Amino acid sequence: MSNPKETKEQKRKNKESRKEFEKKIDRLFMMEYRYSTTFEKRHIKEDGKAYINIDLTKCEDGPFSIYSYGDRVDQEIYDYIDQEVFYLPADVQVVLNFDDGGKYSNELKERIAKAVVRHYALDYEDKRKELEKNNKIAFFTILAGVILLSIYIVLSIILQDFAFNTLFIEIILIISWMLIWTSVERFSYTGGAKRTEVYNAGQLALVEVQFGDPIK
Repeated sequence: MSNPKETKEQKRKNKESRKEFEKKIDRLFMMEYRYSTTFEKRHIKEDGKAYINIDLTKCEDGPFSIYSYGDRVDQEIYDYIDQEVFYLPADVQVVLNFDDGGKYSNELKERIAKAVVRHYALDYEDKRKELEKNNKIAFFTILAGVILLSIYIVLSIILQDFAFNTLFIEIILIISWMLIWTSVERFSYTGGAKRTEVYNAGQLALVEVQFGDPIK
């Protein structure tokens, strides 16, 4: 059987420990401790553009996927770029600086640049189509909901003296509100998330590609 005094003491220690932890967490968000601020300063230069250095000197067999016949850049490179850009403001122009160690020909550099731009342009188009599809579904959903709600109102007036029809028209009311709320959810929550995805994809679709030594 545990000692009540020990339990009380342990609770006090736990409370103090939580308070100390909360203070440490709060300090992380102070300006001088914000990692995101340091991250932005490291990437965003005086011209206002964010430079992402990509080391291609480690790619012994070239930067292209082995399955693409030299047409598609390896996915690991895109993963790295996406991870770096994720923490940058979405309205900042991104410049991808590929360090090839001076080994690549102009023709190869052009192929890499075209492959990168095509990749992010396709991703942007895909996200844009998803947003447009979501908006169309939301529009037709709210339209159907309003039509059913109108039918409910008309039937309520016409059939107000017929009790046996009450369940039927109440079901119409429930379905109409379900459709309306589904539409609101698609326009606001789902639509908001998809608009953010489109905005972020657009940032990379407008990316600039260059080759040279790492930019410090």
